[in-house]
Amino acid sequence: MAGGPQQQMQDQQQGYGPPPRKGSNAGLFVGIGVGAVVLILIVVAVIASGGPTPQDQERLKAEQQAQEQKERIEKEMAEKRVENEAIKKPMDASLAQASSVFAALQNEDAGTLDALFDWDVYAAYNATLIDSNKDFLNTPLFGVGQWEKGADGRYTGKFLGEVGHGASGLRQRVMDYIKEFIFGAEGLEWERAKTESDNGGFTLELNGTKYLGKKVFVTYQGAGKTKELWLGAPKGTDNVRLLNFVDMSSLKNLQALEAKNDRSGDQRDPYNPDRNPSDPDRNPPDNPDDPPADPDANLPQVAKTGAMPTEPALVNAVNDLKRGQDLNTARMRAVESEPSKVQKKATMGAFIDLLIDAQANKDRKQKLSISSALWEIWRPFVPQDWQKKEMVYTQDFDGQSDSDLIVRRWLEVYNSYKTD
Repeated sequence: MAGGPQQQMQDQQQGYGPPPRKGSNAGLFVGIGVGAVVLILIVVAVIASGGPTPQDQERLKAEQQAQEQKERIEKEMAEKRVENEAIKKPMDASLAQASSVFAALQNEDAGTLDALFDWDVYAAYNATLIDSNKDFLNTPLFGVGQWEKGADGRYTGKFLGEVGHGASGLRQRVMDYIKEFIFGAEGLEWERAKTESDNGGFTLELNGTKYLGKKVFVTYQGAGKTKELWLGAPKGTDNVRLLNFVDMSSLKNLQALEAKNDRSGDQRDPYNPDRNPSDPDRNPPDNPDDPPADPDANLPQVAKTGAMPTEPALVNAVNDLKRGQDLNTARMRAVESEPSKVQKKATMGAFIDLLIDAQANKDRKQKLSISSALWEIWRPFVPQDWQKKEMVYTQDFDGQSDSDLIVRRWLEVYNSYKTD
């Protein structure tokens, strides 16, 4: 036996047991076993945690759809806000400027009104209307043409348009019309409530540009249908301009101004009814009933009436003539529609006094302007046998303008005009 007991004890203490036998696989098996256990535990854990259940999948899908719908609605609302703002901008700007349009009409400010119009857009819009319906051409504010005459040479009242107005021609035609029929009109009024209403807006599309705005509705005494001035701007902008003018009475108004047939009157000499005034031998010696050689001998002598109206609209008419301006249709209508015969006669007297001054100053233009105004307004009160050539001065150098007979005839009409 090798060594004693002590030696054997030392050998056993160093190895803590007998040394392993060579060729043993016990450690390997233990490691594999432990790894398998760990793997099984992982698999079990995964299975335990598991994938989403069908209910969870439905819930997740619903949440995703709700989120997508929310984002879509928010996008649509944002786009709608942008769209509404683009519409609101020109509409608000138009409403804010509407009072300026009316002020220009009220103050007879042709320069401001002219500058407010976009004549190019206006003419282009008219062209689209004419393309859609050729009948628009037969309206003087749309078309260039002429007034039709019948076989008897008298106007029929129909306008025959040939081509639409370009921007320049439209500008001249419309501004002349506004000056003639709206400037100075009695009782000129802006119908603000109609402009502010939902129906007071308009939309028009031209060459891919959408215009939005408000209609400025105006009316006045004897206006007929309400007039419309379309004030607007391209969508999303606020640079508003006048894009259209609508007056459904324009054909009738212009026909009365430009294609009016002279009254068919009695051509007999008022002082010698059995004679034709075109006959130079108006007083044949063989007729003892003939009037004196001078049929105008009994007319009043030239003397001022001293009359002057007090109604503002009538005073304006007198002042226009005094300044050398022709009376437009609006001013004439204000005088014609005056209910007071006293005021109306005073206006006639004031006109005649201006005519006397013009005659004394040999102002041919003024005499023509004033006598024309008298004729247009008081023609119904002129004796039937006195025609226009006997009541209105011309500018011709034919001797007519040097005579005071027309003044004296108007004084006769004035004296005969009854106010009671």
